[in-house]
Amino acid sequence: MDSFGGLGAVHAVEVDIITDAYRISGTVQTRFGRVTDILNQVTAMHLTVEQATMREHAYPGATWTAPSALIDLASILLLAAPGLTGGASSEMRIPKRAVMAQFALPPIRVTGTIHVPMGSRPLDGLLNVTDRFLAMTDVTIASGAHPELGGTLEAVAICRARAQILLVADDERPDELLADVLDERTAESWLRVDEAAR
Repeated sequence: MDSFGGLGAVHAVEVDIITDAYRISGTVQTRFGRVTDILNQVTAMHLTVEQATMREHAYPGATWTAPSALIDLASILLLAAPGLTGGASSEMRIPKRAVMAQFALPPIRVTGTIHVPMGSRPLDGLLNVTDRFLAMTDVTIASGAHPELGGTLEAVAICRARAQILLVADDERPDELLADVLDERTAESWLRVDEAAR
């Protein structure tokens, strides 16, 4: 790792990607140490995943593999790379604070912690960033339509622009639970409406 947030020699990193219709696992070649940089620093339209295993949400038991698969960046809802531990160096780090957030990214709902600049409101910190993919930590993934997609992860990159609903803890009550704002049944019904529209 160096002072540019983990830029170094190219190495293979295991990834797990969720789109609205597929789950893709495999490896990517990257110089970066942060999960968001894998996606935000790609200059092409597609991410190359090697030794790819693909599953369609509608048929979770059926998988197929390929030596290499190109994944459309615009289709990616979430990317996890559990082997990455890098972060920005202390010289480049902007002081941030943790905020609870929930993103509805049909067919999944992602709950966890986002980090926004100190002195900003959570929504401003969320909406005024230029990167397409945003880091979330202490993540819980749920899906009423596809329970097999559920689980917990230490950190993920999520596509903010694909979120149909964004919830953040209130500035006045930072300890407020998201469940107090939107109950699980309502959240699941909104996700099912999106599935029925297809």
